[in-house]
Amino acid sequence: MIKALGFFLGLIALLLVPSTVYAGDLTVAPDQQYLLLATTKTSTMQKEMDEAAGMGFKVRAGSPTSDAEMVILMERVAKAPDLYQYRLLATTRTSTMDKELNLAGEQGFRLLAQTMMAKEGFAGNEVVAVLEKAPQSAKRYQYRLLATTRTSTMQKEILEAQAAGFALIGMCSRGEHIVIMEKEAE
Repeated sequence: MIKALGFFLGLIALLLVPSTVYAGDLTVAPDQQYLLLATTKTSTMQKEMDEAAGMGFKVRAGSPTSDAEMVILMERVAKAPDLYQYRLLATTRTSTMDKELNLAGEQGFRLLAQTMMAKEGFAGNEVVAVLEKAPQSAKRYQYRLLATTRTSTMQKEILEAQAAGFALIGMCSRGEHIVIMEKEAE
């Protein structure tokens, strides 16, 4: 359904707008407000998000569409030099995701909860998330990734992280429940 909607919106944009801008592999009309990116490869998604961000687009939402494909919906909201930056994280190991989240947070990237996905079959059961760095922001973030199959354990760990100043930012499941909590770094 979403894939058909994306195709339909793209077709309308091509039919109604005579001039287009080509940036890398993306074709975008100069007055196009929304852009739907869809791919099966995380490296392609990172490349296309970078291209779109360079044209003033900001990530609004993300979702898996099948076992192999993911989509990111972007909206044009910025102009140079006030452009957003993105980092797509994808890993099968929660310890790697935790490490990469915190490294990106130290660099000013913040997790976009509406883009968290855990997919069985998507590149081998990966957890995928997009992080965003706002233009001219000096803020830094710390993350705590919690992962367990037991809800009672998760509840306990959430309360402990909350006591340490972390706030809930996102959740997904892939055989285990994964909760990501965040706080602004001091």
